[in-house]
Amino acid sequence: VAEILGPYGPLGIISGQVLQVIFAPIPPVTAIASGTLYGPFTGALISLIGASIGTILAVYLSNRYGRPLVERAVSDKHMERFDDLIERSSYLPFIVLFVFPGFPDDALCFIAGLTKLDWKKLAFIGSIGRLPGILMLTTTGYSLAESSRIIFIVTGLSIISISFLSVRYREQLEAKISGLSSRYL
Repeated sequence: VAEILGPYGPLGIISGQVLQVIFAPIPPVTAIASGTLYGPFTGALISLIGASIGTILAVYLSNRYGRPLVERAVSDKHMERFDDLIERSSYLPFIVLFVFPGFPDDALCFIAGLTKLDWKKLAFIGSIGRLPGILMLTTTGYSLAESSRIIFIVTGLSIISISFLSVRYREQLEAKISGLSSRYL
């Protein structure tokens, strides 16, 4: 596949990653493909560039055009869940929520733009916070390309475990983050 894409492969991955953020919920196939084609680290860098561009666009657009745009891009379920986060805005919850897999980070980009916080800092936090998840996905893609069962099993179990724990204890994590952010920020 890399031969077919040629020198435009990274641009295709970057474009796909941008579209994945802006038009969520597209499954994270772009990062897996990036790991398959370019390895776990180069693939992660290429995917991170695309995810960062998408994050910057989503945060900026929601900051500029407000809630009507965000309500078109984000489900009612996610809007209701994070409305409290918009009101009591501080950076700490966004830092933690972007790092944990299992949280809807693409929707969170749009929601972050509705806060009174600096959209540029939020875009930076969202971009860097995606790195652990992207690295796990590109490593999964790499393990598929190399037919390495051990790497695939370890990364697969890591992704499943962290995602399960994040989803299972989501409410407790959100409550803890809200308590910390209101106390320290």
